[in-house]
Amino acid sequence: MRLLLAICLFLIASAAMLWTAAQAFEAAQKSRVTYKYIANALSPLPTSPDAVVWQAPEKKLVRPFSEVDAILIGRALREAWQLLAIAQETGAEALLSDRFTGVAKERALLSISDAQQFGGRMVVLSQTATPVFFHKDGSLFQTRIEMDVVRYLSDDGTALKTLHVTRDSGVATLSKESNGWRVLSWERRSSVPLESTHVAFSGRLVGLNYYPSQTPWRDFWPGFNASSIAKDLELIQRLNANSVRIFLSRDDFLGDASEGALTNLGTLLELAQEKKLTVVPTLFDLKQDFSLGTWADDALYLERVLPVLEASPAVGFIDVKNEPDLDFETHGPAKVKAWLQSMIALTRGMAPNKPLTIGWSNAESAETLINDLDVITYHDYADISGAQDRLAQLRQRAGGKPVYVTEIGESSFTLAAGFPGSEAAQADRLAERMEALKAADGVMVWTLFDFPKVDPTVIGSSPWVKRLQSSFGVLRADASDKRAAAVLRSWFAKNN
Repeated sequence: MRLLLAICLFLIASAAMLWTAAQAFEAAQKSRVTYKYIANALSPLPTSPDAVVWQAPEKKLVRPFSEVDAILIGRALREAWQLLAIAQETGAEALLSDRFTGVAKERALLSISDAQQFGGRMVVLSQTATPVFFHKDGSLFQTRIEMDVVRYLSDDGTALKTLHVTRDSGVATLSKESNGWRVLSWERRSSVPLESTHVAFSGRLVGLNYYPSQTPWRDFWPGFNASSIAKDLELIQRLNANSVRIFLSRDDFLGDASEGALTNLGTLLELAQEKKLTVVPTLFDLKQDFSLGTWADDALYLERVLPVLEASPAVGFIDVKNEPDLDFETHGPAKVKAWLQSMIALTRGMAPNKPLTIGWSNAESAETLINDLDVITYHDYADISGAQDRLAQLRQRAGGKPVYVTEIGESSFTLAAGFPGSEAAQADRLAERMEALKAADGVMVWTLFDFPKVDPTVIGSSPWVKRLQSSFGVLRADASDKRAAAVLRSWFAKNN
């Protein structure tokens, strides 16, 4: 009797454990990233040597304008607008004393009061300045400035009521006080909307999302190895793929190693072109902070990477952000949408010949900002039984724009006896989902390789999720084929 009871208890415990594991597996399949950020609190004020782009004075100044002056005054101008944006967001009026004085401070305080009451926000994204006056004793400085500015209104953080991205021109006067330069006055003289032109894109894309097996996520650009990547792109080509989706993290292209990262980006694009692979670069990979004080650095990142992408014939279209709908709950839909529309406006100005998309985490979210984009893309990890209908409904709403499913994936991780998955099950499920989505303009699989190590800052620290995420590759980490590779090779050849 005791033995029978012990066996029953063991079976009940095992069933409970398997049920819990199944629930975790289902959640992981629906979305690869479901963590929340803590960086939406007060973020440190970004610093950058590229505070302002300076133009040479049109006439000789009374006092020479030195390189040191350019750095110090540029920093003051950049930080003044960043502090104003942060103060509007948080209500922290005391921040203004660091970079504003006189009438400019009075007006800035009024703008904060209005922002807190009515929900308006203003962010200066970039500045180009031309000195016009420098007092001989170095106490007063005046400059003409052209700046890209976003202004938006949201009273509750959920609904984005209005948004305007403009190029403003005006004159700023700064005074040098005992503890540094401060904005004394700002006179806006003109404001025009940034031009926005849509770019058409067509073509059948079948391909893979790509990180190297040994250096995924944050290690990709710091660990860039051209010869290894060339071999990996050849593996992608051998799968009969014609496209590859890559990820560009902002910090890698802003820090001390940014020049090397830009060179490596150009190398990767050249290698892809040699293999006749269309590249879909995804910007702002792993972005965790949408606070207004960081938007100017986001604009600077675009200034760095977009010329490289615009110049490359390998780039098909640009994905502005991966799965931003997952950021709505933490950061608020209005702010995230305002950020997206601002980055879209800047990107169109810097890369006018490249179509734009956003890689939404599901088909329902892909209707967001649908009129702002040239290409509609989403990820399909939901129940496979609805895959065909989700695609059909989105295509109906896309207004004739091409629709690509830029991520589908299945893990082959096996705990025991084929649970929760296996290489055979992975291959079968991928085949079924690709067939269900064959009416899309293209499908891209997550991912080329299994990963021996996964980044817990990206996918979380759960051992269960880490094991699942390590096994989404159609190739093992040593580049040998899993059963899914043959499925892709056949399906891509028929649907290329």
